Amino acid sequence: MNCRNCKYAFSEIADYCQGCGAKVVTERLTVKRIFLEFLNKVFGWDNTYLRTFRTMVVTPDIVAKDYINGVRKKFMPPFTFLLIGLTIATLVFNSFSDKYTEFSTDMFGESFYRFQFDSAKQKEGSLKNLENENDQKAFEDFMKGQIESQKKSQGMILKYFNLFAFLSIPMYTFISYLVFGRKKYNYAEHLVVNCYIQGFSMIATTFLFVIALLVHPYMFSSGVLIAVFYYSFTYKRLCDLTLAKTLWKFIKFLLILIITFITISVLLGVVVVVLDKFFGINLIN
Repeated sequence: MNCRNCKYAFSEIADYCQGCGAKVVTERLTVKRIFLEFLNKVFGWDNTYLRTFRTMVVTPDIVAKDYINGVRKKFMPPFTFLLIGLTIATLVFNSFSDKYTEFSTDMFGESFYRFQFDSAKQKEGSLKNLENENDQKAFEDFMKGQIESQKKSQGMILKYFNLFAFLSIPMYTFISYLVFGRKKYNYAEHLVVNCYIQGFSMIATTFLFVIALLVHPYMFSSGVLIAVFYYSFTYKRLCDLTLAKTLWKFIKFLLILIITFITISVLLGVVVVVLDKFFGINLIN
């Protein structure tokens, strides 16, 4: 008997082809069989995506280590896993774009804008008391302007969410490569780890966003803390780090990330202004 996929000869009692691994199908095709195969592929417990996601919940290091060590059929490839997470997150966030912008903006409290306002006043050499009526009005106007600016920025990020998220992976990977070590894992292996982490984080963030729609906006804000814990937890297990070393390395990671984001934000701001002023291209509206 020959395989219908690769023509490999195998025993008539075989369940799978030894040449290509395809399941041997002898039964006639029916509508019921098509439907059952669809359910198994998409929702089945042995679905590769679900198996990968389940393992990522508790032991994300196992998924990354297996792929790095050559086990390629057990779990979904990292880039595919990432793209599925990105696609789901993009669809959900864009379906509720107003709420996404609102939740993202609300993550910055009044104290954050007051700190910015104080810094701006000091740069201008003003030492006036913020409690007087004029300064309070100035602060409220300042905060309103900053919130509007944040909404525009979040709107642009949401518009190009897939692109921003995908392009951020090499940046996260490079920082991980610098902070968590180049001896145990090279850049490509760190890239695998970050794809799996970000793919999982996208689904977790989307889930928290939906919960926030139903319960309270602060549920979405908690995603930042969960992401921090999950990232640290994954690399702690991957690199066999102590709790103290994990904390120190993550602080270094966070500092480099903040500096990088500030630099990129400034450069993007310059690009947006230049495109708008000299070429009439408005990327925000």
